[in-house]
Amino acid sequence: MSAGNRSVLVVLDSREQAARRSSDHTVFAALDHFGVAWEVLDGGDYMGAIPAYVAPRALYVIAHDGAAAWLKPETARQIADAVADGAGLVSFDRRAREWPQALRALLPAELTETRTGGLRFAEALPGDHPESFITFGHAPGEELELGEEIAAVLLPPAERWQPLLTDPEGRTVIARAPTGEGRVVVFGTGEQLYAEGIYGHLRGIDGLMWRSLVWAAAKPFPMRCVPPYVTARMDDCNGTYGAFGYVEVMNRFGISPNLGLFIDEMGPSDWAAARRLYDSGGADFSMHAFRDDFYMARPDYRPWAVSPDKPDLSRDGTQTLFEGLSLDHDTGLDLPAETVRRNFARMDEAFARAGLRHSRVLNAHFGEVGWRAVPLFLERGVDLPCNNSVLGQLYSNQPVWRPRPYGIRGRNGRHGLIIDRCPQHPGMTFVSMTVSHLGRTHMASDILSGRVPFLGEAETPRLAEATQAGIDNLTLGLDSLGFGLLMTHEERINVISPEDWESVVTGVVRGLAGWDFEGAGREQVGVICRRLLYSRLVRANLTERGLECELCGQTDGPSPLTVWDNEGARCVRRVVEVEPITGFAAVTA
Repeated sequence: MSAGNRSVLVVLDSREQAARRSSDHTVFAALDHFGVAWEVLDGGDYMGAIPAYVAPRALYVIAHDGAAAWLKPETARQIADAVADGAGLVSFDRRAREWPQALRALLPAELTETRTGGLRFAEALPGDHPESFITFGHAPGEELELGEEIAAVLLPPAERWQPLLTDPEGRTVIARAPTGEGRVVVFGTGEQLYAEGIYGHLRGIDGLMWRSLVWAAAKPFPMRCVPPYVTARMDDCNGTYGAFGYVEVMNRFGISPNLGLFIDEMGPSDWAAARRLYDSGGADFSMHAFRDDFYMARPDYRPWAVSPDKPDLSRDGTQTLFEGLSLDHDTGLDLPAETVRRNFARMDEAFARAGLRHSRVLNAHFGEVGWRAVPLFLERGVDLPCNNSVLGQLYSNQPVWRPRPYGIRGRNGRHGLIIDRCPQHPGMTFVSMTVSHLGRTHMASDILSGRVPFLGEAETPRLAEATQAGIDNLTLGLDSLGFGLLMTHEERINVISPEDWESVVTGVVRGLAGWDFEGAGREQVGVICRRLLYSRLVRANLTERGLECELCGQTDGPSPLTVWDNEGARCVRRVVEVEPITGFAAVTA
């Protein structure tokens, strides 16, 4: 039966095999990631559906080309009436001429076609709010270059219809309109806009999809999505010249980073500062490696300053060493079992002496974690790998897998957002947000890489570039309904002044003006993402008692339920905390 009057019904036709397969990756993967309660109405299902299954719903999504042509007239009329009464419709079907008349009447009368290799964000029409909720984060005139030309439906100028994106000639390709009490958004590109070879997910236009769904849906509209967290992660940490003083500026904005420690490189001042940050909630700490001080032997390594009680392990750069925890960095083989056990004892002793608990976040140097180490980490409650790499092998030549939500793999073999179970070990849950898939190398995520005088990467600090890189990385994460991650390697902070670092962080946060975001701890973000992964919103009904939501799954603590409401022309969110779920939970939001 129906998943409720505040759920989504997705219209598809499994007989349209190629289009339906594409929509599995473009539309259905997105619906799962956005965390809506959804069901399908499938033209390929010979058993059909009763009228109560079709309506009422908050939103109807037509998932792919040819998805709605099979609808019976009475079913099409039921959907059209639901939209007129306040439901939403979002269409990715470029074959709207084949729709039954009642549904076709929701769109402009004249639809034409073109082929285009580019799109442009439209100017607001007179009387419209200058910044559309759906196109938030994109300036009018901003252009998208597609990976290849696609067929697109053109929507003629028509009363009520607001252009969202046009083709290069200014003709409307994606548009929205009120319809009766409801709302309609038409993607004249079809779902192909989100196909990996055309433009795809995790490249800055995910918001165009989820905001269309939210704008169109009847309110209140619930989602089990990741809140708009902004957090941070620093790798290769030993405290720099200021004993983690660089963390303070992030804490000012509510950002609590994960710090991946080179524990043998830390001095007494560093450990004391780590304890203060731990006690205040200013950071969480992971074992990165024992040491990796190769750069100290380089003549072009010029730190801003050196802490007086920093241990000189390398004897002034003459005896550098890479020493990891569990994997041989040269061969990719697990270290011997006894060595791994001894290394964990060293790690435990260092953390205990400083009064620190190892974060649940597993932030390994180069992401290299031997299989022998996995049960030992799990014994210590460490279950959230955050690196952009799999367990059990060297960082290079990453294996092919399609991690949730999208399995997006860049041309450099790196993934972007990952919130998924480890395929080899169910105890580990990957929670990673990077922009590595967009760059030539994995270093695209490091906002200081190539922009500070570290090993000749730049002659002088290029602070404006670093700031813009931080803004771009954070807004990409927020746009994707993942999370914003500020990331760099501490040795790059170590070659600029504290004032320069403060300028970058402050500039990044100022650059988020207008974005809905909240500062968060990196461990907190990982824990919440895991709880959302292991549970699901399955039913939502608006009754006289309020918005009644049902959830299934298993969570080890409270988790967020996001509810969207209309506020004038805007859509605003509120968050309801859901108590731990043990199989099933009912919540009134």
